[in-house]
Amino acid sequence: MFLVGCHGVQTDQEKIEPLRLVFRNFPVDSVSFRVHHIITGKEVFSLPLISLATPIEMPALEEDMYIAVLSWPRTMVSHQVYKSKLFDKQNDEDIFEFTKPLFLYGEQRKSYTIVVENEVNRDEIETEGAEIMKFKNVNCKDCDLADEYWQLFSAFFTRKQRLLDSVKNVYYAHINASDLQKGKDAFLEMEDIKNNVLKDEMLDKQIQAKIKQFEDSPVSTFFLFYQLYNYREFEKFLPAYQALQGDAKKTKYYRMVANQYKG
Repeated sequence: MFLVGCHGVQTDQEKIEPLRLVFRNFPVDSVSFRVHHIITGKEVFSLPLISLATPIEMPALEEDMYIAVLSWPRTMVSHQVYKSKLFDKQNDEDIFEFTKPLFLYGEQRKSYTIVVENEVNRDEIETEGAEIMKFKNVNCKDCDLADEYWQLFSAFFTRKQRLLDSVKNVYYAHINASDLQKGKDAFLEMEDIKNNVLKDEMLDKQIQAKIKQFEDSPVSTFFLFYQLYNYREFEKFLPAYQALQGDAKKTKYYRMVANQYKG
């Protein structure tokens, strides 16, 4: 069984240089901001309202994978959103949440700059989704590599949605034809896809290939751990584990994975 530690914020703040995070060309000026540890989900830092015109300063965090959540009130509220339970009727606003994974080096690096490379505006993000934004991490190859891994997951979710849409079309066709039994079968198939299709063989192969391509990166070790932590397919990922070398074998995640294989 994997044991995951998240030390989070250091205690002696007076002696520790803060971590600085800069977003450039982000299409929203002021946001609420929080950071979560990506495995445990624990919130390690938050600010209710900040301006992205200046660096975000937060206490030092240990080397690990995190996810930043930037949120703001929507300007584009569709009729479907207005009627949904996600709409905050008490405050009369709907909150849009944008997430950006962060690979942080802990004490080894104190400044990170994330640039939005393409021209997008606030309305486009809110209507088309955050996936339309393209990022570049300044002078941080491992940060870019982490984004490449997460893009593999994003591509899987796109494939899953296409599969759902296909089955949904079959469902509506059966309903329109008044074939309730086939409609029920299609509905159950949709529910099965939603709840049980959590990855596919293409995603597994892509992750294994990228681990072998970047076998000396601690980012690769994290994603090996991430897959084993979630699905425990040790035999399938054994070649990827055996490929790790150099800095990839110097992290806490490598020690946890190695203990599972040795055990």
